[in-house]
Amino acid sequence: MNPINSFLIRYRVRKVALTPRRITKRLSDVEIDRPLFLLGVQGGGLTILAKCFQRLQNTCFVHGNADSWDAADNEMHVCETSKKLPKEFSFHTNDFYPPNLSTNFYRYWTYATNDSLPHFRIENPGKISEESLNGFREYIKAIIRAHAKDLNACRFIDKSQLYTINIPLIRAALKGTSPYFAIFGRNPYGSVPRTAKNYFLNPDKHGFDMSYEDALRLCAEHWNNTFATALSDCDGSDDSLIMRIEDFFANPAVFCRKICDFAELDYSDDMVPAQGQKHTIYEQMARRWYPITQSSTEAALASLSETEISIVNAVCGETMKRMGYELR
Repeated sequence: MNPINSFLIRYRVRKVALTPRRITKRLSDVEIDRPLFLLGVQGGGLTILAKCFQRLQNTCFVHGNADSWDAADNEMHVCETSKKLPKEFSFHTNDFYPPNLSTNFYRYWTYATNDSLPHFRIENPGKISEESLNGFREYIKAIIRAHAKDLNACRFIDKSQLYTINIPLIRAALKGTSPYFAIFGRNPYGSVPRTAKNYFLNPDKHGFDMSYEDALRLCAEHWNNTFATALSDCDGSDDSLIMRIEDFFANPAVFCRKICDFAELDYSDDMVPAQGQKHTIYEQMARRWYPITQSSTEAALASLSETEISIVNAVCGETMKRMGYELR
C-alpha cells in the first residue's frame, strides 16, 4: 500500500477528532436531521445493506461517507472507541460483561439473552442522565461535522445492533430530530445454529465451554429478545419499519426503494450492488457486495436437525410469526 493511502485509511477513522472543521464549525451549529438506524442482529445481513445507503451522496456514518462507501466499520457501538461516547450507547466505554458469557468479541450475540438483556436494555430512558443523552447527540454531531459532504444537507446512518434493544433510549436522546428505525429480521432457523457453531463454540471466537444444545438455546434467546423487544418498542409508531433481510437478497432494488420511501431519502439505482461499481481504497468485507451470493446462514436452512428446529420453535416461535416467518 502506498504511503498516501495508508495515511488516508488511518485518518478516516480518526477524523472526528482531527477534522479541520473543528476550527470553523461549532457542534452547536451542526444539525441532526432524521437519522436512520438500520437494526437487527450481527450476521443479519446489515453490512451489505448499510453499504447501499453509504453510497448515497447525502449520507454519512461513523467513519465515512460516499467516498468510503465500502468501508464496513459502520457501527458506533463497536467501531467508535472514544470515551466521549457514553457507556449506555457503547461496548467500549461500557465495561460490563455478562458473567456467564464473558467475551472480548464485542459481546457478539451475548447482550440480549434472558440473563443479559436487563443489563444492556435501558427500560426507563428517563433515568438516564442528561449528560449521557447529550453526549450521544454531541457525538453524532461530531461525526456529521467530520464526514458530511454537505453540512447543511446530510443524513446520519448507523447499524449498531445494540440499539435494536434500546429504541426508546435513542428516541429520548434524539428527541426533536425525527429519527427513523428500520428493523431487519433474519430467519433464526439459519442464524441461530450458525452463531452457536461459528461463534459460541468456536475457540477462535467466544470458545464457550458448553454443549451445542445450550449454545443453541442461548442464541435463540438472543434472537428472540432482540426482535420481540424491537417489535414492542415500535408497536403503533410511524418512525419504524419492520422487514426481513431475505427480501433484500430476493430484490435489492425494491427493498432499498421501500426503505428510502420510509426514511425520506432519494432512491438511486446506483445504491444497489451491480457490476462495474468502483471500489474505494477503504474496501472491507468485499464479498459482501457484488455479486450477491447465498450466505452460510441461508445454506444452513437445508440441513436442520430436529433438535435445532425444536429449540428455535420453543424459544422464538411467537416472535418468528410476528416477523413473518413460517414455523417448521
